[in-house]
Amino acid sequence: MAETLFSGFGVEIIRRDGRLYARYDGGYHVCQMREDEITEEEAARAQRSEKDAYEVLLACERRAPH
Repeated sequence: MAETLFSGFGVEIIRRDGRLYARYDGGYHVCQMREDEITEEEAARAQRSEKDAYEVLLACERRAPH
């Protein structure tokens, strides 16, 4: 079961099975919800400001396999 810890700046931070995930729209032309594992530090940063949240999401996309 997932627990929503934060919702704002276009991202939801959830905890599921003791791990943190960022859930966000990663689509370009259509809505494509993504969920990527993040660290405690990234979760804290994403909650600070819209700019910080955006940078965390960019880091998630860079880590994702292509």
